[in-house]
Amino acid sequence: EPHGVICRRRRKNGVVAGCGKSVCWRCMEVRPRAEFGMVRTTKEEFESLEDSAWWMHEVCMEVSDLRSYYGGEKELARARAAADAAEPVAARASGSNAGKAAAPPADPAEAAREKVRSMGVKELKEYLQRHGKSHSECVEKKDLVAKALEVANTVTPDLPAGPAWMAVGTICRLCTKPNAKEQGGVICRRIRADGSVGGCGEAICWRCMKRAPRESFGQVRTTKDEFASLEEEAWWMHEGCFAEGDYKDYFGEDEPEDFWRRRTGAKDEEWEDSAAPTKVGPIMQAAERG
Repeated sequence: EPHGVICRRRRKNGVVAGCGKSVCWRCMEVRPRAEFGMVRTTKEEFESLEDSAWWMHEVCMEVSDLRSYYGGEKELARARAAADAAEPVAARASGSNAGKAAAPPADPAEAAREKVRSMGVKELKEYLQRHGKSHSECVEKKDLVAKALEVANTVTPDLPAGPAWMAVGTICRLCTKPNAKEQGGVICRRIRADGSVGGCGEAICWRCMKRAPRESFGQVRTTKDEFASLEEEAWWMHEGCFAEGDYKDYFGEDEPEDFWRRRTGAKDEEWEDSAAPTKVGPIMQAAERG
């Protein structure tokens, strides 16, 4: 059974538009306009349009898409007026229900657990079978959920390979504005050689990457040009998300004492500078090859 819709439209000229991100029906209904935009649909409306159905985030639409979606310029103007009128009411409602509509988790592991919680009985059984776990002793759905969550806590979240670009429509963690451009920022994430995942999973736009204060954001920065030049080997994380070995892999040199002390919180421990030759990490290797 469909649980939501994907931001996508095939225009009459054959061009495919939209960011391709999926949105569940609940988020379609409850996310605030400032974050999500005014363009909404429902399961019933979407199904009633049959093969002509499509939907996109407002930030992913061109003016022609908006006119086509609402049926014309006058209809679009009426829709905007209705959204403007409804916004104060929605703001008051959200204020009285603070905390009930939490934002989707940025942490990939928590996102995996949320996905498990939203599964039906059939999906839960398939999930357990896929990970080699029996569900024969599970009598009720809550038993399946509990066992599936145990599996989710031990499985590395499925993440796409390659650079973690910030997708269109993604909210920047610092300025809280939705990204309106392709490759408009980057996600704090690294998939290491051993398969472990580093980073908090939060998205940062390029403007905030440049302007964020060093005291709160850290000193590790990148630019769109630098990130793109590293191609499939590109990754970035906040300074505070670095773990043992990340500094050498990112900068191609041993971790300095001040960085190590900030990362570990060490105060009085003796610092021993490694006498071993510096090993250049994959980020620097790619930069040197370029």
